[in-house]
Amino acid sequence: MNSVIRNRYVELVFDDEQGTVTSMRNLTTEDEYIKHDVPYTLFMMNALEGLEYGNKIAICPGLPSAVRVNKEHGMQSLVIEYHNSADGAVQFHAEVRIELAEDSREFVWCMTLDHNDPQHRIVEVLFPCIKGISLGESREDDVLIYPHHGGEKTLNPVSAYASEKYAGFWRAQTIRETYGFSREINYCGLASMSWMYLYDEQNGLYVGSHDERFPVTGLRVETGGPDDPWMGFGFRKYVEVGTGKSWSSGPACMALTDQDWHWGAKRYRTWIDQHIEIHEHPAYLQDQYILNQCYNFKRSNEIQNRFVNIPAMFDEGKTEFGMDHMFIASWNRKGFDTDYPEFQPDMELGTPWELYEGCKYISEQGGIVTFYINARIFNVDSDFYPTLGKRWAIRDHSGEMMKEEYGPLEFVVNCPSHQEWIQYLLDMSRWMVRSYGAAGIYLDQLGSADPYPCYNPHHSHANIGEFNTGYVQLLRELLPQIKQMNPDSFLMIENCGDIYGGYVWGNLTWNGEKYDEFFDLYKYTFPEYVQVNMVNPRRGLTDEEQEHQLHWDMSRAILLGSVLWLGMDKYALLNEEMQQFVQRSVSFRKRLQPLFRDGLFVDNEGIKHISERITVSVWQLNSGGHLYVIANPSCLAEGQFILNAQGRDSAELEVDDLDGNRRIISITAADNQFRIAVPGVELSSVVLRLPQAAVKL
Repeated sequence: MNSVIRNRYVELVFDDEQGTVTSMRNLTTEDEYIKHDVPYTLFMMNALEGLEYGNKIAICPGLPSAVRVNKEHGMQSLVIEYHNSADGAVQFHAEVRIELAEDSREFVWCMTLDHNDPQHRIVEVLFPCIKGISLGESREDDVLIYPHHGGEKTLNPVSAYASEKYAGFWRAQTIRETYGFSREINYCGLASMSWMYLYDEQNGLYVGSHDERFPVTGLRVETGGPDDPWMGFGFRKYVEVGTGKSWSSGPACMALTDQDWHWGAKRYRTWIDQHIEIHEHPAYLQDQYILNQCYNFKRSNEIQNRFVNIPAMFDEGKTEFGMDHMFIASWNRKGFDTDYPEFQPDMELGTPWELYEGCKYISEQGGIVTFYINARIFNVDSDFYPTLGKRWAIRDHSGEMMKEEYGPLEFVVNCPSHQEWIQYLLDMSRWMVRSYGAAGIYLDQLGSADPYPCYNPHHSHANIGEFNTGYVQLLRELLPQIKQMNPDSFLMIENCGDIYGGYVWGNLTWNGEKYDEFFDLYKYTFPEYVQVNMVNPRRGLTDEEQEHQLHWDMSRAILLGSVLWLGMDKYALLNEEMQQFVQRSVSFRKRLQPLFRDGLFVDNEGIKHISERITVSVWQLNSGGHLYVIANPSCLAEGQFILNAQGRDSAELEVDDLDGNRRIISITAADNQFRIAVPGVELSSVVLRLPQAAVKL
């Protein structure tokens, strides 16, 4: 027997006997999303045997014990009940509810769990699970949006996720399974948001976890691979449910649309805006367009600069590029990536007073000092590891510490939901602001590396999945405290996390350029969050490859309105031609800053057509009109993009380019369209203002 919920937009069919969703139809496009018969259950769980640590066992639910459809007040609900595991070994009662409102494209999934088994503790719930999905007539044009760091956009993920390339993608790799392939990264950090989106030319599928508690959550994608080309999605919640306890999943949303990924970004933002705080930052930061990143004090036991060199290092960046923001890393005991978290000035680099004097000089020149602090790891070679390191460390389900290697050294991951570690980070950050006059504190790895559950029963957290909320507590407490000491203070973090972004001024965004990175995703979803993008020459490349990559990195950063992350020591290694390119690019980026400050990034919305090999980003200006920032890497002479003229006969364009050629051009509409000619240079900008907002250059 089948149970059905349906409205004029979508339909879902559930096989009561098999316990799976057998049909999910988009009635607008008439596409059946579940095209492959794949065995699965709507949820899976993992449990531990033992009171503290133990072996993890997988729990598969049995077939549904009851299924019903409720209809009331314009809401249809498919309710599915389960009793105990399929083998009868674990006792629980679960209720899955799939709701569909009368005028909605969204199926909202919720699950409640009553755990009754005296021998096991539930520690993971994978819900909802859905498999067998494919959009349209071909998988070749399917595109997957995945929130790894700043975002990924993958064409034909069925094939891409089965490739050797993705199998080797470090901590975000795909895993070979008996049925195909899986990929799962945790939120919030490695995954910056808790939603995914699959779409083609006609169809879209939004899958979002709308859990306002923000636990550690695995975003899971599955595929059978090219030989069995289905896809599946799910969310893994890390939560401990003990005997006699109950748990609710929080809502997960699946929407069937006829739109591309922008729909998903707007949907997710509408939800999360109800649950996050976004703070204002000092006004002077709105003028930031570049910072002088200095990781060149002490690295790999090599001294490159000392604290007495800080004034000269600052002056060099200020003279060459107008840099007034100096980012100081590798200053701590033994230097970069060594004796963390011993955040004390390295004695071989100079005295604390010399560090203070260097920072004082920067402040006297009207500059900004930001200090690097690693917010996550503890070196196992530290003198304090046997006492503090082991005490603060995350423990996995078997009681082992989470170990990671950076360079030749080994570290353990500290637990950010343990109050002792949070207090240490608070105190060290406040000390840097108070003692050295730092304006900015950069918390490395906070939004970048894996979030883990912590099973340590001696820590202060109430549950295993509070990694994310521990960091939110840190940011929520630290920001007002440093601003009380210095109203110009601010925070930065490595990479992206939506629940962290409202507290920080800058996100140092990176991913993996060979792996479909798509920073537009995070920027479009959270346009007010400032991205800082690396524009240093990449290592390990040939001269030709390095030059190509530098041009690509610079163009992307400028189109996104990102603050440029540039090290003077890296710049010095470039040849004269590449140095000139960087100089021109920085000048162009500086000229754009007043427009970025006045605008809202809207990706490429409003553009009807763009010539091949040209990229355009769009900014909606508060003062009226739009800014178009253009990358033309091949310097094509006849490129163009087309806009709707919106009934206007003509317009004036303010044009600027990489070479500093600034001019005003008048254009005339044809067929209610403006055809904007793209300058034949690598980077350029066009401002099209409303008639009353037109200005002279």
